[in-house]
Amino acid sequence: MKPLSKVFIEEDFFPVSIYNEIVQQMISVEYFPPSKDRIKDHNGSYWHEHILSNNSDVENKVKELIQKKFNFNISKFIQSTYTMVGASDMPRPHTDLKSGATHQCLIYMHGEESTNNGTGFYHKKNNEELELSVHVGFKQNRAILFRSKLWHGSLQPIQKDVSSWRYTFNSFISK
Repeated sequence: MKPLSKVFIEEDFFPVSIYNEIVQQMISVEYFPPSKDRIKDHNGSYWHEHILSNNSDVENKVKELIQKKFNFNISKFIQSTYTMVGASDMPRPHTDLKSGATHQCLIYMHGEESTNNGTGFYHKKNNEELELSVHVGFKQNRAILFRSKLWHGSLQPIQKDVSSWRYTFNSFISK
């Protein structure tokens, strides 16, 4: 079995005042289903998103904090979104290679704090089967930085009765 590439986690990513401002913004904006192509790639839609404009204040703050907290230099933001994800019928592990990004920074912003409201990272067990390798629970203001080629997905379908809608900030970035 090939080992899983590194997944970096940072607690208390935003200062509290900035975190609170972003959460208020996130719960007040409109969300839309993803494009038909992305829905097809994921065998259905289990999320809605609000795409941020390039060089928004939030994106610039995230860039500054990724550099500071992860010691990771970003050459380009491909896209940043607020995402609202709900429990779905089945796990949908995927990579983000089609986005054109080399890495993703996923920041848990608002929702029920529980392991099964978080994200799972998978490795290929064989050519057709994926196996869960790492379980990262949902904790507000927790950031996860990982390579776009890693198989990952929401853990909400694992235990639908204890998971809830969650709001995240997603950055698709290039190093």
